[in-house]
Amino acid sequence: MEIRQNMSFTCKLCQSNKHLSMNTKDAKNNQILSISLCQQCGLLQQTPIPSDKDVEIYYSHNYREDYKNTYSPKLKHIKRAGVVALSRIDFLNKNISITKKNLLKLLDIGAGGGEFVYLSSKSGFISDGIEPNKGYSEYSKAQYGISIKTMMLNDLEPESYDIVTLFHVFEHMTHPESVMQKIWQTLKPNGVFFVEVPNILSKNASPHNIYFKAHIFYYCRYTLEFAASKYFDVMVVDDSRNLRMLLKKKEVVLEHAVLPSTTDVELIKQRVTKHGWIDYLFVGDGLSKIVKRVARLKEEKKIMASSPKALLDSLLENEK
Repeated sequence: MEIRQNMSFTCKLCQSNKHLSMNTKDAKNNQILSISLCQQCGLLQQTPIPSDKDVEIYYSHNYREDYKNTYSPKLKHIKRAGVVALSRIDFLNKNISITKKNLLKLLDIGAGGGEFVYLSSKSGFISDGIEPNKGYSEYSKAQYGISIKTMMLNDLEPESYDIVTLFHVFEHMTHPESVMQKIWQTLKPNGVFFVEVPNILSKNASPHNIYFKAHIFYYCRYTLEFAASKYFDVMVVDDSRNLRMLLKKKEVVLEHAVLPSTTDVELIKQRVTKHGWIDYLFVGDGLSKIVKRVARLKEEKKIMASSPKALLDSLLENEK
């Protein structure tokens, strides 16, 4: 990783121009990526940031095919997504009051194939989803009979949901504060925001599998808390692998976001510039991942479900 200075930099969160710029490689195609680390708040961002129009076109037409090699999900993708969806539902159930779960309206933004929307609705929530990719949104409606709309975040009505979920989507969005503001507006009073992003401080990610052209920002708990701090209070944080955070809607928006400490920013800087194979293999779970991957691929070859819906139903039944 080459560290250099880039004069045309402004942090999207704190507006500082104090930064380090790094040349790295896209994990998908090995092309050079320029990433800048803000030395005031610790946020990492692509430099330059793509235009809003380019991002909208990419996610509505190309992203799913580039990253899944298909325009509609395969059964192995459905199983993987279903397993992860059940773990997220369990995380919600453990950390929020669920005495009236059947009255809670839940919105999943970037719903993909609809696995989380379907399984959360089967688990008692009143669940909807939005997804910019027409192939995936149409697929989920046809397979599961659930409410997935092909639409963007800006089209949501204010105070229309009790829970908003955003799984591995926030890092793709070009205006993080505007997203936080919109979700704050979309939630009802005392509403809950459940966000999950890749964790740039995690030691469980291979050094060759961190940076992607589709990821505009790279978060850790300190920068995600900073991004949310004007609009939300932190309820629960789990950063043992990917970063999961439950946030509660503030009654009144703060005038200014709360910056991470200089100690936290320095920790981010050290971790990002020194991320290596030793940490991944011996501190993270790099060695065991190889064994787990082989076992998973063997298991996926045995998938005999008659339909995507039957596959998710079997996962839910096994969970129970």
